[in-house]
Amino acid sequence: MTIQINSYEALLERAWADEDFKNGFIADPKPILAKIGAKVPDSVKVEVHEDGLDRQNYILPRKEHLERYNLEGQNPIISQVIQQALADEAFKARLLKNPKAGIKEGTGEDVPDALTICFHEDTPTVKHLVIPANPTNEELSDSQLEMVAGGIAGLPIKPLIAGLIAVD
Repeated sequence: MTIQINSYEALLERAWADEDFKNGFIADPKPILAKIGAKVPDSVKVEVHEDGLDRQNYILPRKEHLERYNLEGQNPIISQVIQQALADEAFKARLLKNPKAGIKEGTGEDVPDALTICFHEDTPTVKHLVIPANPTNEELSDSQLEMVAGGIAGLPIKPLIAGLIAVD
């Protein structure tokens, strides 16, 4: 049976339901992205990162593509850190090297030791995507509960579908 995938949301649903599909998407995302209408130039590499109970991935978009990302209504702490990183190259370098220290520097918020935070920077030749943890089948870990209580955890920041593979 062939399952039609025509949106990023449908792609995530399929990835959450089918481990083989998810692993294939992580290993070689371009053919699957093409099925949902995303045009990825041959010169652009796509890297897919998977969130887990104790791992959260965030994307630092290119400045010129920021308007294509939905920061409004998302986690205000992470949104603040992303905006600060795009405005300050030195801060961005520190954030990419040590995300927990960068979050602390940018917002004053501590990230629980048990939680791994990763920021991935989009470039003209590399585009990052995140498969968030499936919200329907995972309980929050202790570190996630701490993050929610501290205001750090929330929905992952994802690009609007129109900007999913935006390259100029």
